[in-house]
Amino acid sequence: MDSARRALVLLGALLYPLSDERAALESSDAEGYGGAVAARMRGACTQSQAILENALKSLVHEAGDTKSRRSRRKARSSAGLSEGVREEVDRILADCDIPDALDWLRNGTSIGRDPEIPLESLVPLAARVAAAAVRLSVVAAARIDSIPAAANGGDAAERAAAVTGGTVRTAQRIARVLDEWDMLAASPTAIIGCPPPPGSGDGAGPTPDRLGDGRRCLGVTAALAGGEAAAQGETPGGTLRRTRTGTVWSAGGAVQRD
Repeated sequence: MDSARRALVLLGALLYPLSDERAALESSDAEGYGGAVAARMRGACTQSQAILENALKSLVHEAGDTKSRRSRRKARSSAGLSEGVREEVDRILADCDIPDALDWLRNGTSIGRDPEIPLESLVPLAARVAAAAVRLSVVAAARIDSIPAAANGGDAAERAAAVTGGTVRTAQRIARVLDEWDMLAASPTAIIGCPPPPGSGDGAGPTPDRLGDGRRCLGVTAALAGGEAAAQGETPGGTLRRTRTGTVWSAGGAVQRD
């Protein structure tokens, strides 16, 4: 679970523009700018995949497992999940429009690493995988919190509480950022609130439905709070979203290590 928490921290850092993106934009290097954005999105996919794998691994661990038994469990396997947990995992992946994620993990597929995937597809994929990872990390943290303290012992119980608490707080911060991403925006950079590539104009164009059901917002915050209906229908106001698009470029470090 601590590995999932650490990956969450790294994911949080990748939600904001990095120095190479800023440098490419300042030098009007459209190709370099697009490549830098793509590299950041691939990094987000990598950290989200690490969160998914470690969250699943923690979910198949049961109170009382010995270290040797735990070490033999596969991080990419869902075979050890209880029926109720497996249903919740499947629901989260379906809601985030990545129903094949368990197959990807089981087959060792590196999510988003295909160099041929265009930015128009990579950015929405990174957003959906990140949303699923954040939600699953909170499910896993709640499962650990439900283990009686006596099963872990005093020091271990304190450590578990620190890890799960840090996981949930970091996940909540990331959720608020992800919910500002506009999944119906006309360009991949507009989705994540960043300027268009140099020389490309304002990126105006048709607004594709990247979530498959007309949702503009990923609804991660509402999902973490248990509001599934709100998660599927909530859309932040246009003024707030325009403000976010205008300020994300100068923002940085809003998702901090706990």
